[in-house]
Order: sequence, then C-alpha cells, then structure tokens
Amino acid sequence: MKIEPLSLEREDTLQSADEAPDVLVIGAGPVGLFTALTLADLGARVQIVDQERRPAARSYALALHPQSLRLLAGAGLGAELMAHAHRVESVAFYEGMERHAALDFSGLEETPFVAVLPQQILEGVLASRLAQRGSAVLWNHRVADLDLGDGMPLAEVERLERSAEGILTVADRTLVRPRFVVGADGHRSLVREALGTSYEEMAPSALFAVFELTADGPAGHEARVVFHQGRAGVLWPLGGGRFRWSLEIEDWEGFEEPRFKSRHFPRVGDEPFPYLVRDRLGELLAERAPWFEAEVGEVLWSMAVRFERRLAGSFGHGHGWLAGDAAHLTSPVGSQSMNVGLREARDLARRLACILDEDYPVKVLERYGADRREEWLGLLGIEGVFAAGERADPWVRENVSGIVPCVPASGEDLAELLGQIGIE
Repeated sequence: MKIEPLSLEREDTLQSADEAPDVLVIGAGPVGLFTALTLADLGARVQIVDQERRPAARSYALALHPQSLRLLAGAGLGAELMAHAHRVESVAFYEGMERHAALDFSGLEETPFVAVLPQQILEGVLASRLAQRGSAVLWNHRVADLDLGDGMPLAEVERLERSAEGILTVADRTLVRPRFVVGADGHRSLVREALGTSYEEMAPSALFAVFELTADGPAGHEARVVFHQGRAGVLWPLGGGRFRWSLEIEDWEGFEEPRFKSRHFPRVGDEPFPYLVRDRLGELLAERAPWFEAEVGEVLWSMAVRFERRLAGSFGHGHGWLAGDAAHLTSPVGSQSMNVGLREARDLARRLACILDEDYPVKVLERYGADRREEWLGLLGIEGVFAAGERADPWVRENVSGIVPCVPASGEDLAELLGQIGIE
C-alpha cells in the first residue's frame, strides 16, 4: 500500500535513553508477539511495532504443535487458548482411496494432540497478555530505515495515520536506539535486508487452494494429508461442523495470487472468488480425496496463495537477529514455519535476556543461529536427517521427503511420531 509522505516538514525525534528499549521487535505476528512477551516476562524492556492496525483478520496458519502448546502453557496461556481450540489427535496419510499410514499423538507426554484454532485468536491472546505486561504493540507503526552497523542499532520508526478513505500518511518519525533488534517481519523482512543475508530458494514454490467450509461430516479428531501426483494437501477439522481444505495445485487459471500475506482477503463481487468456489472445489476433492463423502454446505472463504520454500543464509549477527518467516518459509501443510518460529522466539528471547541481565557475551547468539539453520536444513530436506528404516511400508519409503514437512510437529516430537511409521 502506498504511504503518503509527511504532511508537514519536521525533524525526526530521537528517543531518550530512558525510553529506548533493550530490544526492538519488528512484526507483531505470533512469532514477534511471543518473542516480545518472553522478553517482557524475563524483565527486558521491549518495544514491538507493526504497520498493520490490529491482529490478522484471517490467516493461513491454524495448527499449534504439541511443543508450541507446551511453550504457550509455560507462559500461562494454555487454558485460554484451548478454550477456543479443536483437538486433533492423529494424522493420516492418503493417496487416492488408500489410507497408507497414520500418526498417533497419544504417546506424546503432556500434550498428546495438536490444537487447531485461527491464528488471529492466538495473536489476540498474545497481544492482550503483552499489553498487561506494559509492552503493548505499537500498531500503525513501521520501521522505515534500519542501520545495523558495528555499533548500537538505529531504527527510524514512523507512526502512520489512516484517513476515513483508508489512505495512509506518515504522522511523525522517531529515531530508536535499542541494544538489539529482532526481525519477525515476514518474508519481506527489512531486518534481513539490513543484515545483508541471503534468502535462498531451497525448492520450487507451491500454489495452494485454501477453502474453509461447513460440511455435514463428523468433526472428528484426525487431520488427513492427501498426496496426488507429487502434490500434497490437508484436511483440518475445525470443530462445529467446519473444515479447512488446503490443496496444492499447479495453477489457477484466471486468478492472480497475492505475492505476500494480506490482512484483508481480496473479493470478487459479493463473495471471495465465487466463480471458482463450488465447481473447482468439487473437482479437486473428487480427484484428490474420493473418500471425502461429506456434503459441503457453505464455503466461508476461499483463497489461492503461493508458498515459497526459502531459508536465510544466516539467522543474524551482532545486534540483529531473525525468527519465523523472516528466516524461513515452507509448505503450509504441517504448519511448521510458524510453530518452529515460536520455539525460535523462546530460544532467542532467553539468550537475549542472559546478555542483558547477566552480562553474557553476544557470542551466545551465534549458537542460536547455527542450531536453527541446521534444523531447517533438515526440515526442508536439504540435508538428510530422516530416512526410512527396514520396517517402513513401501509407500512410506517412497514418500519420506514428502511426509516430513506434512507432520504438525518438530524436534523430539517429530522424531517420535515419524518413528511410528518406520522413519528414523
């Protein structure tokens, strides 16, 4: 969106030393919010900015992994989030009519399930708790320029105003000198650009058709992953007769997909893409999931979005660091990018707090960067972390590289679940 320049000539205001945060977090999605909340809980002065005016209205991510639930419960948010969530206790893998494998979460300690809930609820809960800690999100603020030179970072933060017609103007600017900057600002990351690190494409991007709908099928507690001619998709039960289908497709004729996540879904006519919804969804389900016999009721919204598979050349250095989509992107089927990003947020925030409070050397952050990049090389299939063992089913053996990114888990949980089907 185009932003008009300052309406009046004025000089930038330099934030005083007493006001300057220990850490400036850029981006108020789940990863940025959890980074800021963890820092605030650990006693750091944190400032978080986002150029949007509120949490996301709709979003693609919706599944919280068991490990994410443990992290959020540790922050005192477990009960509040689960009040809005639907439990998923298993994930099955299909190709055509055949059910080839299934993962049972019941053996995982503490949280033997995935929690399915809209990302905007997660963001709202995190933002509310952060405000209670005295570090409310500065919505309608963007970082226009960032210097991560050898000394203290310098960020130029603009406060935006929106007219009744939706036109944005820059109301004023403030120069902020935090000790550290965390970039949780997505795939167009300003922080990554300021760091001068690459964002390499690890595999071709994939276009997904996403449909949220009502259907007469049982809610169930099983997610189902479907494979079809090298493409993946997933059915998530949302509870209350609602479901979400995300299906990888080759192209969408007549549809121009957005190049980045939008807080507002584009519309054609009175409905989101009404000329595609019914017929195209029916065709896709007949082809990819012939076992899905539930009668589709209302299509609540539909979207096509391109997901890239990228990894930053470095997670940071010195006083600037990355977490979440600013550092990695992958397939949406297993919701791995956001969930692993939450773990990154916790890890990075704790290391920063050690430096700020206990005078640890900045070098402790280098281990964060090395460990996180190594993990993602495995999750993206660049370095062979997982392989089929002798007891694996032939179908599993043939599809290991496709299965791993579709599992809603990471770390030790991922290894334990994959072990159920002979992937070591």
